[in-house]
Order: sequence, then C-alpha cells, then structure tokens
Amino acid sequence: MHGVTAAASHSFEEHRSELEIRIEAPSLPALFAEAGRSLVEVMHGTPLEAPGAWSDEIVVTARDREALLVEWLNELVFRAEVAKVLFTEFEIGRLSQRELVATVRGSRVSALRNPVKAATYHGLAIAAAGEGFTAKVILDV
Repeated sequence: MHGVTAAASHSFEEHRSELEIRIEAPSLPALFAEAGRSLVEVMHGTPLEAPGAWSDEIVVTARDREALLVEWLNELVFRAEVAKVLFTEFEIGRLSQRELVATVRGSRVSALRNPVKAATYHGLAIAAAGEGFTAKVILDV
C-alpha cells in the first residue's frame, strides 16, 4: 500500500463547459488520490471530510499513465452517477504505467450539485516536478 501525504493539492480553472484541474503531489499514488478528492469537490461543491460507510475496489487499465488518470476519474464519475456515492478516501494498492487498483470509501448523496460528464484527453499531462508530480486534466461539465 502506498500512503497518501498531506502535501498533495489541487486547483481549478474554469473554461466554457470545461473545468481544468491542476494537481500537485509528492508521488504518483498521491496524485491519483488527490485527483479523486478534487473530483468530489467539483461534484459536491465543497470537500467532504468523512470517509463514509460505502467501500469498493476499483481496477482500471489504460495504455499509459495519462490515460490511466482519465480512466480513473471516469470510473469515479460513473460510480457517482449510478450509485450516488462520492468517494472521499482512496487507498492506492497498486499503480503501474497501465493499471491502478484502489480501495475507495465514500458516502451516498441525494444529488450531485455539479455533475461531471467526463474527464477528457484534451490538454492531459502528468509530469515529474521537483520531488513529486504534477498533472493537468480537463473535465467536461
């Protein structure tokens, strides 16, 4: 298991029907966990603190780590839409260039304040930066 540190962060930049998320984290597992937290903040309107009682394992695969980030976010969007669950806790169990396995915990919500259609490949980037990583991904909202 990879631990997630408090040093990870994210910010938003709005575009017409799009929202750009910029993420900084000390490791790739922390970057993927922070991406999940940023999605919750977008969909709920405010950060959710409690991990909640809903738990599940998510496995996603893709051709490279950038595509893996899109697939990860789209899987979280899908589960939020179908089950009305927002995940707030992310344990990244395995992360390679092409596969992510994570245990997620969250809470049911009655409605999503800001629905997200999908994470996109437009402008997608993950890069090493100093002693960590940065990422940029655009959400279709």
